[in-house]
Amino acid sequence: MTAGACFATRSDVRVLQSDIATLQAAAARAARADTAQSVQLRQIINGLTAVSDSLRRTSAAIQRFQGDVSMSMHGVEQQLLTIQELTGQSRKQVDALRAQMEARAAEPPPAPVAMPGTVQTVPGASSVAAPAGAPSPGPYQLMELGKQQLARGATSAARAAFSDLLAQYPASDLAPEAQYQVALAYASAGSAVEADSVFAIVAERYPASERAPEAIYKRAIALKVAGQTRQARTLFQSVLDKYPKSEAATLSAAMLRDLK
Repeated sequence: MTAGACFATRSDVRVLQSDIATLQAAAARAARADTAQSVQLRQIINGLTAVSDSLRRTSAAIQRFQGDVSMSMHGVEQQLLTIQELTGQSRKQVDALRAQMEARAAEPPPAPVAMPGTVQTVPGASSVAAPAGAPSPGPYQLMELGKQQLARGATSAARAAFSDLLAQYPASDLAPEAQYQVALAYASAGSAVEADSVFAIVAERYPASERAPEAIYKRAIALKVAGQTRQARTLFQSVLDKYPKSEAATLSAAMLRDLK
């Protein structure tokens, strides 16, 4: 438990530090073009920095735990729960802000305003310009759209948004999450077979992602509910074998005890 918690904390620190660096660069660009967006970016960077500092302190406390009898495991777990909640909130803020930045970047530049009594022309162009096509939404916009549709129960529209993300941005760091959300959309619609198939794709195509053990666990739960305990036990065990430090491994261990 202690080693796993410490591992997760160090990983969270690295993720947040990467986010902070990315947003700091974005803030520098925004400061030159948009003061309001620069202020918003700076607020989120400050929040992420505070969470990152808390994570480092908790990680150091956990490392000292074995030699510090005054610190109980319960206290460590409570600190980790608090940090995980803060981290999750910060990640949602970052993703929402990135979606806003993508939307703003896709906006067409304002049309030039002609002075009274003048006619603006472009050499070689017709007097009536053809309307430009709407720009494609970015990966974070598609992710936000898909999650909004899924929350409303519009599973087909949600799958369409996630599928567009995968088709247009296959190399995005959101690809594993999009694939996982497709599976959740199928599950929400009651399409168990399709959901199982897509959960399998998540584990096979993105084995290093945090969604991989969760996808295997979801498949195992569905098999358990269907009464296929032998197959469920096999998948629960695979989570323990491949991802022993994941939250899904803790849940899988409990399920295996129940299946005995």
